[in-house]
Amino acid sequence: MLTRRDTLLLIGATMIAIGGVLYFNPFQNEPWWVEWLLASILVYLGLPLAIVGAAIHFFSGVGESAAPKNKASAAGARH
Repeated sequence: MLTRRDTLLLIGATMIAIGGVLYFNPFQNEPWWVEWLLASILVYLGLPLAIVGAAIHFFSGVGESAAPKNKASAAGARH
């Protein structure tokens, strides 16, 4: 299921895919500014979004297992 933390990864991957299709397309029927400017912008903006989204997806739960589950056990552990 798609969660909120996965949307950044999905947006970045979609931007990279669209930019790659625009740049490496077999049709050759679009103007040059679409191929060189728009495709480059989509890839260069989508790549950091995908990297950050992947980092959030894979490393967001690291270190949470050592935290106490509720406030009562956290308050008891301090005394």
